[in-house]
This record gives sequence, structure tokens and C-alpha cells, in this order.
Amino acid sequence: MNSRESYLLQEVDWIENSGEMPEVAFYEALYHLEEEEEGPRLILTLSDIKYLEDAVINRFKTIILRDLKFANRRSSIFRGLKRAIINYDRLKKYQKRKNRIDPGIEKEASHSLLEYIRCECEDILDKRYYRTINCTREELEQFADELGVNIAPEYNDICFEHIPLKFDEVYRATLLSEREDYPYKFIYDRGNYCEIVIFNEKKQKFHISLKVFCKKEDLDRKNMLLKTDAVYRSLSKSIPPWE
Repeated sequence: MNSRESYLLQEVDWIENSGEMPEVAFYEALYHLEEEEEGPRLILTLSDIKYLEDAVINRFKTIILRDLKFANRRSSIFRGLKRAIINYDRLKKYQKRKNRIDPGIEKEASHSLLEYIRCECEDILDKRYYRTINCTREELEQFADELGVNIAPEYNDICFEHIPLKFDEVYRATLLSEREDYPYKFIYDRGNYCEIVIFNEKKQKFHISLKVFCKKEDLDRKNMLLKTDAVYRSLSKSIPPWE
């Protein structure tokens, strides 16, 4: 491998592992390769640029599928279905601008979406009182239509029966629910937010808690209390015997 190929591969790897804005990473890579004073100052061919554009598409696919994977709720990288829908729309617009056709993502995304909804409904039917689907019903139905997916009406009804959590709240609520070695739960009302914590038998508090915030408006506080109650009731844990 020559130095030119090495420089390109480094930037492809960087784009494919960048954050939520792969298009921005693409232009930063272009600048580094072509113009940056301490960069390699390459003259990129159309083939080189296409190689970098492929990396953008691959990154979009990665973050879309990341947020359509139900198991990722327990990971801090999870951003929820709403973000998947936004990124899918960004990907399709990018592919249209670049005159790219890639039906593979539709197949993967449709399968992942149906599996997510199936798992979501199972959890809700198993006495979970909040939903992890953080988009609107209309947004979900439109997304499903774009993917050519038919969501059973009864699944839609179950998915939107309960109050939604934000993606970071989903992550924390999932962690709390899965820690069987912390069998006790408690709520602290801090005024402008409620905090749900869990304890083990030694009265030690788990290092991660769930904080549900509100503004000063009465309606917002009511929503905060509803959301807190939904998560608290969903935790299969007991009140600490020392409280």
C-alpha cells in the first residue's frame, strides 16, 4: 500500500466512525487531504471522492441501524427511532444528490423496524408502562410506508398507548430495570426534577439514576410526574425495607 492509499484509508475509517454528521466529516476529510497545510496535499480523483462518499453512506447506515436495534436501548450510543427516521431521510437525500441507488438499506431497516416493534410490544404487554418509541405515530407510519412495511394496527395501538421517554431516559430506565442485583427502588422529588434510584442489599446506590426534569409550568410538572410514575411502576423492584 502506497502513502496515497494509506491517507485515503485513514480518512475513510475516520468518516465511517465519525459522529452523527457524516457529511460534515466528509468535507473535513476533503480539506485535510487537499488543502490543510499539514495534510498530504493530494489531488483527488473522481474515484477517490466516490470512495469517501461511500464512507458517508456507510456511516449513515451504521447509525440508522444502531437506533433500530432494540438491544441498543441499554447502550449510551442509542438515540431512538426518531433519530433513525431523521438519518434515513438525510441518507436518501444524500444518495439522490450523489445519484446513488442502494436498496440494501431498505431491506435491513425494514427488518430491524419490525423486530423493534415486536420487542417493544412484548415489553409493554409484560407490564412496562412507558414506550421507547420517541417519534409520533404519524412519523412511524410514514417511515414504515417508505420502507414498504405494514405495521399491524394492534401493534401501533400498543406502541402508542403509553407515555414516551427521551432516548437518554430510555437508556437509563433500561439499565435500572436490568440490574437484578439492585432489588430496591426509590423516588426523590427534587422540585424541578424527579430522580429514580436503585439500591442493593447493602444499601448501596447504583451509580446511574434516572432524572426526569420539568420546567416551572404546571403542565410540564404533571408530565414529569406521569413519566416518573410510569418508569417507577415498570421496575420489578421493591421499596427499600429501611425507608
